[in-house]
Amino acid sequence: MITQREFSAWIVCEGKPLREYLVAVDSNASKVSCWIPSEARKNFSVHWRDTGSRAYSCAYISLDGFQVPGRFLTGYGETSREGVRTGSHTERPFVFREQANTREV
Repeated sequence: MITQREFSAWIVCEGKPLREYLVAVDSNASKVSCWIPSEARKNFSVHWRDTGSRAYSCAYISLDGFQVPGRFLTGYGETSREGVRTGSHTERPFVFREQANTREV
């Protein structure tokens, strides 16, 4: 779980939080980023928590450069996103994709 001020975020796959690597904190922009391990074709969800900032907030989720709207918190609480909206009542789940091997041998 990564934490910045009163906010925490983590990724869950198969019911378990994934470990974060290379956590980078940009305090000026109030932005935290990291790398996580993945397995192709497995669903995942993005979770975040406000432990009492007393400020209205919204998470902005960026997955491989694609922006996904987050959810609002009203100064305290926890929420998550499991996918991206495809209609007024439908959502496509977040799924890890195959990674192309760009390494030269």
